[in-house]
Amino acid sequence: MKQNIYFLLLITVIASCSDLLEEENRTKYSADYIYSTEGGLKLAVNALYNLQRNYADDDATIFALDRATDLAVTNGGTGNYFGTYDPVYIKPSSNQAGFMWRTMYLIIGKSNEIINAGEKLPQTDALKATIAEAKSFRAQSYFLLYRTFDRIWLNTEPTTWENVDNPKTYRTATTAEVFELLYQDLDYAIENLPWQSADAGRFNQAVARHMKAKAALWIKDWDEALEQVDKIDKSGYYELIDLDAIFNSADLNHKEALMVQQWSKNPGGNLSEGTPKGHHFAAFYIASYRQEIGGTSEYACTYENGGYTYGRCFPSPYLFSLYDQTKDKRYNSYYIHRYKNTTDKALPYGSVTVQPGDYFPLYKNGSKNRLVYPGCIKFADSWTREPYETRSYKDIILYRLAETYIIGAEAALMKGNQSLAKEYFNKTWERAGNDTFTGTLTIKDIIDEQARELSFEGDRWYFLKRLGILITQVTNYAGDPELSSTTLGRTNLPANPHFIRWPIPESEIINMGAENFPQNPGYN
Repeated sequence: MKQNIYFLLLITVIASCSDLLEEENRTKYSADYIYSTEGGLKLAVNALYNLQRNYADDDATIFALDRATDLAVTNGGTGNYFGTYDPVYIKPSSNQAGFMWRTMYLIIGKSNEIINAGEKLPQTDALKATIAEAKSFRAQSYFLLYRTFDRIWLNTEPTTWENVDNPKTYRTATTAEVFELLYQDLDYAIENLPWQSADAGRFNQAVARHMKAKAALWIKDWDEALEQVDKIDKSGYYELIDLDAIFNSADLNHKEALMVQQWSKNPGGNLSEGTPKGHHFAAFYIASYRQEIGGTSEYACTYENGGYTYGRCFPSPYLFSLYDQTKDKRYNSYYIHRYKNTTDKALPYGSVTVQPGDYFPLYKNGSKNRLVYPGCIKFADSWTREPYETRSYKDIILYRLAETYIIGAEAALMKGNQSLAKEYFNKTWERAGNDTFTGTLTIKDIIDEQARELSFEGDRWYFLKRLGILITQVTNYAGDPELSSTTLGRTNLPANPHFIRWPIPESEIINMGAENFPQNPGYN
């Protein structure tokens, strides 16, 4: 928990920043330059974008919570125990809890240094924008920590050589303190960032407003959420686009995307300065059909079926039941439902044979086959990798307008404004091909639409937790009843209700002192 000034780390990260962001000669990167000049602080902020991208390198952490909801059929691999809520493994020594905590506090620590240094320099519009980006990073990181762990330590002071060894006072921040800081940071970002950044992938005013609206839901500040949604809606910079165009490219910087994480094989656009190393999003949500075609051989993987896949997390039968499959275009646009024999050979498949060009049946010898299970294709990539490559360099949408409208629908509903709630609800509902919703909107309608539109985009676990229905939804719907090992969470979570929050990492409790910052209830 105690943080030092990692100048070497910072300089290394800066040197590898994406060519989409500003580049400078490495020889001028000194600690003095970084923290005492406007240009140096901008480079320091660039480094935060790289740290944020590096967070995606730990699959077990980045995908853990998508596996643990009512929408998922979790399917083996490292971190599967989060999907099944296995009490043997979800504990304070969990690598995933430690990785999230340490990474977010590293970003927070660097943000504090940038903010503090920037406030000491002559204030220009460019410098204020840099400080605003750092405050956006800090707000985003604290918001993630709060939603995951419930109990967090707030710190806005930079670590310097002068105070690095000073004793610190560790205590749990109150909810009021957390959201006061989030609001302050995001208000500053709203005031000092443009609606759209000149460089793709950076924080902007729309993202700050979206994050504030999202945060407002957690404290039932419906008016604040509605104000921010209204500002984004009327800004003129963003709009919903055709359903099939949202995820259908390597470059996802379109008018629906508020913020897009930039990936490429170029230096700084991936996870390695040497051989390019991308992320695993493309491989995670689509079944390992290749094992029915030819194992790991190159010819077994095809773009048509989704390329190389791991098959760790699939859409649940419950999720599919929420779509009107005769009208809702998302049922086909967001998912692959069957896999083709793309070879020129007839392939044995249990008691049948699949001819070239035919599709593999979901059932094999009377049982559902995980290797050809339906998958989510929001992250499928046929642009930046060969079909047999495991890693992808396709952009990742972090925030998009569709979620903004769903936030608005919920806030308006909670305010009792049916007209406005339906106006926002119908934005995504009608775009998908459904008839205009004209009845009385309920919270169940919002819960279901959030699932239909935003499945596997990283927020469902937090959404259900905020509404207080995570345990109920997992108990009733998680996994596939025909695959018993995928439904273990249905009994494990109710038996361990403390799993609605992650354990504070054991090493951090030791560093802070259990007498100052005790472990979350329920964990040993």
